[in-house]
Amino acid sequence: MKRLSKFSALLVFPMALAAAQPASAAVQASDVVNGAVDGFIRPAYASLQQHATSTAKAVKALCEAPSQQAIDAARTEFAGMVTAWSTIEIVRFGPVTENNRLERMLYWPDRKGLGLKQVQAALADKDALAADATGVSGKSIAMQGLGALEFVLHGQDAETLAGKDGAYRCAYGLAIAGNIETIATEVSAAWAKPDASPPNGRAPVRTIHSTVTAARR
Repeated sequence: MKRLSKFSALLVFPMALAAAQPASAAVQASDVVNGAVDGFIRPAYASLQQHATSTAKAVKALCEAPSQQAIDAARTEFAGMVTAWSTIEIVRFGPVTENNRLERMLYWPDRKGLGLKQVQAALADKDALAADATGVSGKSIAMQGLGALEFVLHGQDAETLAGKDGAYRCAYGLAIAGNIETIATEVSAAWAKPDASPPNGRAPVRTIHSTVTAARR
């Protein structure tokens, strides 16, 4: 699936331009890096964080006062979060690649449907650990991201969320939403601090700079 929107063009095309220029050219690697980071990456991750927070709040409201209206509100916020993720998912380096954040955010492709089976099993068994944001983060990566939350809100028996029979399903959904919010917050914070080195010893901005510089040699 292609995600090269007008936003991602701010990252991809300037980097290609810089790579094609000699070292003495007016277009400097640092200019490309700063443009990509400030013009696309940081705003996009900040938007994802905001949408993740709004989604978590909407799911919490649904759990506290179940109704069709609350389901619709949660689904609307979820759709906004998915759109925000689709904008920035093209970035496959930096903080999002640490601690399996990329896979935990969206386990895809799931060719054998293992993720769906795990989510359905958690709902059927009412797995208490999966209904806690901290607990679900230690579960299978397929059980804690966008795909899992989509099934909770839209999948089979999602209509039970409107009543008391959906209490566990909603608690699980809230745990997933909280986990996604945590991941989005961590990644956004890491990009907001360009001098902070993640565990691999390379700050995200320096990673881009090294990539562009190497491509120009």
